Parts: sequence; structure tokens; C-alpha cells
Amino acid sequence: MSANNNVPFEGTDKARKALKTILTTSTFNTLLANRIPVSIADKLSRQVVDNVDFLTLFKIVAEDMQNQHAPKQRILDRTIVHMFEILFRIINAEKGNEAEVMQKEFFTLVPRGECLDLFLQLVKEYCMGDAEIQRYTHKLEQLIEGYSKEYIINWDQLYKSEAFKSYLSALLSLILTHLREDRAPIPALENKIPTHFQPYRINSFLNQICKLKQTGALQLDA
Repeated sequence: MSANNNVPFEGTDKARKALKTILTTSTFNTLLANRIPVSIADKLSRQVVDNVDFLTLFKIVAEDMQNQHAPKQRILDRTIVHMFEILFRIINAEKGNEAEVMQKEFFTLVPRGECLDLFLQLVKEYCMGDAEIQRYTHKLEQLIEGYSKEYIINWDQLYKSEAFKSYLSALLSLILTHLREDRAPIPALENKIPTHFQPYRINSFLNQICKLKQTGALQLDA
């Protein structure tokens, strides 16, 4: 189960009491509506509530809350990755050889899976923080509303919109503000990403972004 470990699966006494009251009243009223005598309805409604597995109930609610939160994080993660894919192409284009640039992709530097997850976590922790993560996630949700139908997002159309390009530029500015302009723009990166992923190469890439920013030539084209 992927539910957040901070969620109290057992539920609080207050929550249990409130749920018991609601379930008892609802069951009692339903039985009365079906012409069950009051004394029997009262007894049955109490028995029903006594047999409810509240532990399972709270686990279901906690997991549902987590599942609703996860996609929100993923849309921000996807957008950050999209931004770094653009930056990767820009950096490699600066080195010339357009044919080579077309063959390379960001994931040759930051492989999908554990490495990408750690990279995104570090970027968000070091360059954003909880408040900015929530703010940019909320902004992105608002943008997506105009490009989704039946829960399917048309990412290609979203990327082409001026509103998204403006959003991406603001996101890049925020991240660049927090990157150190030295050999290790995100110091913790080389400590937290396993060495076989060659995290020093990722920091080198971030350093090249910082240098390009200094020249004033860093322009995103989503």
C-alpha cells in the first residue's frame, strides 16, 4: 500500500465516534423507512456499527487521499522533466553537431527510475520547498483544466500554449535562483544519488545551465 505513513490508519477517537453516530443514525432511519419496529431497528443499527471494520475503512480513505495527491505531484514532476529536456537540448546544441544532439536525450544523463526520482526530489527540495511546490502545482492544475478531457491531458497542446511557456519560464527562474554557480549547483546531489549514476555529470550539466544563464542566452522554447 502506497498510503502516506503519516496518516493514522487507526483513526482518532473523535473520528470513530463521529462515523459511528452517522452510521447508526443512517441505518436506523433506513430500517424505520422499511417499517421495521423501533426496538428492532435500534438493535440492528447498533449491531451493524459494531461490526464495521474501522481499521480497513480508515486505510481505504488514507490510500484514496494519497492517490489523489500523487497525480498532482506527478504533473509537476513531468513538467520539471520537460523543462530539463529542453535545457539538455540547448546545452548540447551549444556544443554543435546537430545530428548528435538529436540522438541524445536527457535520460541518457538522468536515467528513468531511481536516479530520476532522486533528481526530482533534490531539485524540489533544494530549489523550491513545500510552499513553492504547492503554488506551482496549483498553477499547473489550473492550466491543465483547459487541455484535458475525461481526465486525459493533451500535453502537446498544453506545451504549445503561451500560458504554459510563461509558466515554464517562471519555474526555470525560480530553480536558477537557488542553484549555486559553482562546480556543484546542488551540493547534496553527489551525496544522495548513487555513484554508479555518475551524479557529478548531472551537477556538471546544471553548472553549464548556470553559465549559460550568466551570458543571458538562456531562452526556453517549449
